[in-house]
Amino acid sequence: MVELQYNSSIKSVQTDGGGEFHPFTKFLSQFGITHRLTCPHTHHQNGSVERKHRHIVETALTLLAHAKLPLHFWDHAFLTATYLINRLPSPTLDNKSPFFLLHLQFPDYKSLKCFDCACFPFTRPYNSQKMDFHSKECVFLGYSPNHKGYTCLDSTGKIFISKDVIFNEIKFPYITLFSIDQPTSQSPATSALPTSFPFYFFHCLIFLHYST
Repeated sequence: MVELQYNSSIKSVQTDGGGEFHPFTKFLSQFGITHRLTCPHTHHQNGSVERKHRHIVETALTLLAHAKLPLHFWDHAFLTATYLINRLPSPTLDNKSPFFLLHLQFPDYKSLKCFDCACFPFTRPYNSQKMDFHSKECVFLGYSPNHKGYTCLDSTGKIFISKDVIFNEIKFPYITLFSIDQPTSQSPATSALPTSFPFYFFHCLIFLHYST
């Protein structure tokens, strides 16, 4: 992705000395990439990554706390946190955003919405019969990494991805829509968002290059 999407090359990758990275060394060596390891018990040698990881975790927890969402929505909160961090101006980048430095264009701030607010996606394409309503109140769970659209959760636990959504950013309906807190079922055709988390985390590490 670095080579094809950003016209650059990877010269070295730095990780800790965990056993899970041992096969990774052989893989990188096939491409002439240096695998640098931190010394044992020296997390400060990976300080940039540790700080970015903490930034993502604290931002995601803040989103969950403000929205009063249970922790099993952590994956959506983490995706939204990285999405926002990458688009927010940073004082360490001369008040530019990582998105701007990578793409040399300003992000679309008009598309940003309040996490967990009430939203009303256009659901007619999902309806099984003509007499079903064309929209319903849902909870906004973030931005689809694979579509130019929004992720919306309805009261049955189904997730819709739609570009046609009306938002009410002063209402947070999760508690009223879900009287019993339980993990939601996700439709394979419209979700599988947790598998995209490494993609967004990778973006954060790429953007981190510009702040070090």
